[in-house]
Formats: sequence, structure tokens, C-alpha cells
Amino acid sequence: MRDQEKITKLLEQLVTRSFKFNQNHNLFQRKTKEEIYKKDVLECLEINEHIIKDDKILDIGSGGGFPGLVIGITNPNNKIDLVESNQKKCYFLKQIQHDLGLKNVAILNKRIEKNNMFGEYDLITARAFASIEKITSLTKNNIKQNSRYVLFKGTKIKIEEELLALNTNKFKYEIINQGNQKKERHFVKLSLNE
Repeated sequence: MRDQEKITKLLEQLVTRSFKFNQNHNLFQRKTKEEIYKKDVLECLEINEHIIKDDKILDIGSGGGFPGLVIGITNPNNKIDLVESNQKKCYFLKQIQHDLGLKNVAILNKRIEKNNMFGEYDLITARAFASIEKITSLTKNNIKQNSRYVLFKGTKIKIEEELLALNTNKFKYEIINQGNQKKERHFVKLSLNE
């Protein structure tokens, strides 16, 4: 972990640059820097309790860099690949990665497809990307026996609907409430059955 003062400074720079870039390029629906910090940064920081030192991480559909850039800032010993197909968003991600000196972060301007050759990861994450079943299907080449998923999701009812399509013979899961008082948010943690 970087020292807290440096992390705070880098997160502030991420918020400022995200807000400025968003004003011209409309990456996401946020009106103020405070809204980016509260709705994006704070939520994404919660994934850190599920990250193990030296995990190799894949963030799919990285968009504006949440959670990928936040993970990269707060976990400098972990290598993280951010996969994003939109060229404009990748330009932004690469600019931030370079300007903040995030040497542990790589930006892949590609679509994630079932037969991708990205390699294997310890942890796969996604936020507002696709259904649980679609994510596990697209990343079947990227997991090994001890790999796990931590996916940012919304309401428990919607999650339970998505889980109906999941092969529970292959995966075990846990739904974790994020404790957001204003909007129902959960993590879905998946791992392979032994």
C-alpha cells in the first residue's frame, strides 16, 4: 500500500482530471467533483478488502477507470489490466495512467471476447458492465482454480435474477451488501467450486 498522503493526492488528481475530461467528452453522468468522489471513488475503494497482495487483476469494461484506476492507485504492488473497447475512454485512461505514474496499470484498447488471449488472473472485476453469466462466459480463458470475481452490482433482487443463469455446479457465490445508505449496492463474489 502506498502511504495514505500519496494515495489521497493521487485520488484527488483522478477526480479532478475525470471531472475536467468529462465536461468535454461526457464519459459518465456526474455533475460535480464531489459527486465523482462520493459515487465512484468511495464505492470503488471498498473492493480493496477483497484484494490480496500480488493479485494479478483484470478490470473489464473499465470506462472512466472505476474501479481499475482506483485499484491501481491504492495497490501499487498489484498488476492490473484495464480492458476498454471505446477509444475515447482508452485515451483518457492512458493519459491518467501516464500522468499519475501508475506503472502497475496497463490499458488494453480491446473488446473482451470469449477466446481472448489476455492470460490468467487472480481477480476479475467489473462495474456496470454486463450480467454475471456474461462476465464469467467472456472470461473463461482468464481464470485458474483459485481465481475469483468481485463484481460491482446493484439491487439484491436484480442480482438474484442474474444468478439464475449462473452455473452453480461450477461457481459458488456470495452477495455482499456495500452498506450504501442512499442506493442499494452489492458486491457479488464468485469462485470456482472445488
